[in-house]
Amino acid sequence: MDRPDVIYEHAHLNINIKEADAFEAAFASARHFLESAPGCRSVDLLRSIDQPTTYLLKVGWDRIEDHLDIFPKTENARNFGEAIAGYFQTDPLVVHFSG
Repeated sequence: MDRPDVIYEHAHLNINIKEADAFEAAFASARHFLESAPGCRSVDLLRSIDQPTTYLLKVGWDRIEDHLDIFPKTENARNFGEAIAGYFQTDPLVVHFSG
């Protein structure tokens, strides 16, 4: 079976509405930790229109292993997590898609 060209991580993030601006600023300053990670192809953060406390973090990876096995062990992962994790109201819901 052929491997897909890109694996897309979709992470649904629930943020306290009062902290949305601070979260967006923290994400903007930390996104380079994702963008420079081995196997990362793209990073997008989208805010829901009808549920303003919900964001979709969409990250393109070369392989699912780049996200699940390699990235979590890196300094980039630690730094990225420290920058944004404090804003979550609930644990992120993460789903992977082939593209």
